[in-house]
Amino acid sequence: MAIQVARTEFDEQLGYQYYVAFNSHGTAEEDEVHDRVPVEVAVSLCENGDLADFSFELPKICRSQAALTFVKEAANARYIEPRVYITMPELNGDTVARAAGRLELDLAGRIIGLAILWSPIEMLQSAAEIS
Repeated sequence: MAIQVARTEFDEQLGYQYYVAFNSHGTAEEDEVHDRVPVEVAVSLCENGDLADFSFELPKICRSQAALTFVKEAANARYIEPRVYITMPELNGDTVARAAGRLELDLAGRIIGLAILWSPIEMLQSAAEIS
């Protein structure tokens, strides 16, 4: 099973929104989502805004075998406690950044998706504060 990533067009106020689907049908319908858990995501982005790879630390409530069912089925995902690492085939990142994320869990407690919100504007503001 391949992990599927969908990305919105760039929004000047929000930046990019990504949805990573871990389940077999590639989406999470609203009625499938039973719980949402915030996470911080380290992302590596291509020049065009595509996700080349990303990782996040799993909250303790999501470290069970059941929660990782779909993640472990993906060939391009690795779980090295406590982090999940995902690489997208044939993509190379040009920029590394932190982004806000939200894991989505189904009724059985399995991770079915990850919503990521990344804004290059925040990155530019951080760089300006440093200099």
